[in-house]
Amino acid sequence: MAPLKLGKLPDRKTTKITFTASADLNALLIDYAKAYEVEYGQQESVADLIPHMLEAFIKADRGFKRKNSNSGITHKTALKND
Repeated sequence: MAPLKLGKLPDRKTTKITFTASADLNALLIDYAKAYEVEYGQQESVADLIPHMLEAFIKADRGFKRKNSNSGITHKTALKND
């Protein structure tokens, strides 16, 4: 099986987040959580995976990085690639 784009989650404090997702997106998130468990041997909830998936998405968005570097947004340290 090919490795997942999302690496193993780091140790972290939990944060509760609530949002509305379509039924199709919910099914995909559940499938991703199952694939994560198979890949890393550790079960993680969808709610725990979502913030890390969003962070990985934003870090990989070249257009956002380009605009962010010229916009003066103050949270640049959170968007640096590790």
